[in-house]
Amino acid sequence: MDMSQYRTLFITESREYVKSIGEMVVALEEAPQDRGKIDALFRAAHSLKGMAASMDYAPVVMVAHAMENLMVRVRDEGLPFDAGVGDLLLEGADLMGGMLRDLEKDSEMRPAGDLPQRLADYTGGPAAPPPAPQAKEEPPPEGAAELSTVRVSTELLDRLINLTGELIANKHRLLTVSEEVASPPLSEAIGETSKLLRRLHDDVMQVRLIPFDAICERFQRAMRDIAKKSGKEVHFELRGRDISLDRGILEQLIDPLNHLLRNAVDHGVEGKEERLAAGKAARGVVTLSVQRDRERVVITVSDDGRGIDPEALTASALKKGLITAEEAQHLSPRQALMLSVIPGFSTAKQVTELSGRGVGMDVVNASIQRLGGTLSIESEPGAGSKMTLLLPMTIATIHALVVTCGEMKVAIPVNTVQRTVELHRDEIETIGKRQVFYLGEEPVPLLSLNRSLGLPLGRFPDGIVPLFVSEAKGRRVGLVVDRLLGQAELFLKPLGRPLSRLKGVAGGATLGDGEVITVLDVADLL
Repeated sequence: MDMSQYRTLFITESREYVKSIGEMVVALEEAPQDRGKIDALFRAAHSLKGMAASMDYAPVVMVAHAMENLMVRVRDEGLPFDAGVGDLLLEGADLMGGMLRDLEKDSEMRPAGDLPQRLADYTGGPAAPPPAPQAKEEPPPEGAAELSTVRVSTELLDRLINLTGELIANKHRLLTVSEEVASPPLSEAIGETSKLLRRLHDDVMQVRLIPFDAICERFQRAMRDIAKKSGKEVHFELRGRDISLDRGILEQLIDPLNHLLRNAVDHGVEGKEERLAAGKAARGVVTLSVQRDRERVVITVSDDGRGIDPEALTASALKKGLITAEEAQHLSPRQALMLSVIPGFSTAKQVTELSGRGVGMDVVNASIQRLGGTLSIESEPGAGSKMTLLLPMTIATIHALVVTCGEMKVAIPVNTVQRTVELHRDEIETIGKRQVFYLGEEPVPLLSLNRSLGLPLGRFPDGIVPLFVSEAKGRRVGLVVDRLLGQAELFLKPLGRPLSRLKGVAGGATLGDGEVITVLDVADLL
């Protein structure tokens, strides 16, 4: 019987088992007596072995069988689940993950090597008494699950989203036409169509959403490895794994979150002696939390470590020439903390394997802003730090502020717009060589969006200067435009080459009257 037709299904299901094994190993290292997880880990290895045997993938069978046997010794023979067991099982999960990638590429599967023998030979430390027996969780009987889901290619989903976005753009055009012809029946029909399109859009986007849990396993593994390399005791907590995000956003969050987690351990959490001297528990705590806030997702990375001193950041930035003495005097604590996202800024006293090369936080901030989100930093010396990412649930359809600069009409995602302002000229002051205006007691520098786009500067004969407030390089800025036209719901489409290479361009969109406009990435433009 030809089993090749089942290969894709085998790869998909096996990856889920490999991911599950990694998560359970990390969890068992903190609670090695958890009989439920021990049984689940055994079942995962056993299921992988059976699936691979049915497909005649001998290398996978060898590794899974050796892992299963090791778990039998842990479960039934009193072998302690120590760091050595965890290392071997994670090595096995990584090796099988590589085998699955080989299989997906249709290349020769890598051999099992000596890992099965090392798994069989492992004896660990002194044998511990077996855990107290608990009621076993019986696997569901075969055929019990209903076929309530189907697998759909991401390419097809992307096409559906593109079509939905085009329909929304055409809806706006129809609305414009209905206003011109003043036809009540047409307006009513378009109104009903709008409701149906909104439901269609929401359902299509729901299909594209993926639980945050899909990328959690790699963070658990990374935190385990970072803690071992740094020699620190760290307890890692994950919250909100079931919160869903757009697949495109989720894929681009992996590197920024990895960097924030590395920083939390390397720069945030103190060593054991330092923590005890400060009256803290020997083990530090790093938390990655995900929450929903209406149509947005809030992700926080927090630690209970040494915290960040805003004055030290200001002094460092001043020494490096990143800010002037005059600017340093007017920085609020929040602004001082955001100095860390300026390219090249670092207060690390030495370069380590984990961080300290003066790169990273600026890349994190730029990545979040490209996704239409924002990064904020809260910290208190001695009490830890919290990095908060505020992101849209999806990046396909956006709400944007439409403005004019000269003869050009552009859009700025409202997630990056803190507020719009119309200033009287007498509200603008000059500090040094910069023009600023005040938001409360905070001086906000003024920049011209026209100048950034290479367009002629605007003229304001009535003395009213329109602008919007955004954030660039960790600091608020007021961006002066010619006119503020209002908000619009836009379907964001990526631009092809060479336009996609233009600095500060996020994509294109079509307005209700059919006009094509550019959507800007302000953080990249300035």
